[in-house]
Amino acid sequence: MESEWEITDLGIPSKIVGIELMISPDSIFISSSKYIDSILLREDLGRTNSVSTPLNPNITLVPNPEGSDGDRSNLFASLLGELQYIANATCPDIAYVVNRLAAYTTNPSLQHHTALKRILCYLSGTRTHGITYKALPDRPDFFSGYADAFYGNADKYQSITRYIFLAGEGAITWCLRKQNSIVLTSTQAEYVVLSEAAREACWLRNLYTELGLLDKNVRTLIRGDNDGSLAMAQNPLFHKHSKHIAICWHWVRELVQEGTITIDSCRNPKQTADILTKALPRQKHTHHVAEMGLASA
Repeated sequence: MESEWEITDLGIPSKIVGIELMISPDSIFISSSKYIDSILLREDLGRTNSVSTPLNPNITLVPNPEGSDGDRSNLFASLLGELQYIANATCPDIAYVVNRLAAYTTNPSLQHHTALKRILCYLSGTRTHGITYKALPDRPDFFSGYADAFYGNADKYQSITRYIFLAGEGAITWCLRKQNSIVLTSTQAEYVVLSEAAREACWLRNLYTELGLLDKNVRTLIRGDNDGSLAMAQNPLFHKHSKHIAICWHWVRELVQEGTITIDSCRNPKQTADILTKALPRQKHTHHVAEMGLASA
């Protein structure tokens, strides 16, 4: 008798909510190449010269100066929304600049439009790129993460949380968002990021456990690059130096003490979360893109 799976099997999927899939016995490749092609064709940039990075590291994005006439139409926001979907789905390499430009959608300046077009020029050269997840049966840890913060965003003085988790040598989840409160030091900003990354790690651990893929005794590694925040997370004796930090962020200490996660120091050039934190020069950007598993199939 045929199994229920065999009766209802519709074959191997090739596309899910606009994300293209290529599945082989030892890997899965996801991309948004056709969606990117459609955007480039509509914007008449199908044959444009490509650039090596989505944002020029020598350029600082700033709000449209008061009194300057910006483009208040919906065209900028509409295109940025499409790029936001791509960044969230398969292209974490453009997530930083898309996130920054999203702050200026109400009144974008010529600088913001130019930066938006540069993203398209970058995608024209990487349209065949996607994320490859490899089968690694000899890896008991399954996934690990990188956490970093951008302290004191110049526009609103709110620090930015950035973290990314990798599994099978590919990025499986990443985050860029403003922290809820204004922090006093870069150490506090990094400590908040560690706590938020730990929450994501717990969610992933629960998912992997339900799938029967994770041994609960295996710790999840999160890599940070701030010695002060790492010390606070690992050593409760630092309590007197962190009384001003909201209690909710101290949960990461409990996770470290009970052995659910482990925290390690990771400096440049190995801190992959840097690609979500700032505009990088070509060599560093290319290195971190490869670390996230982004390449052509």
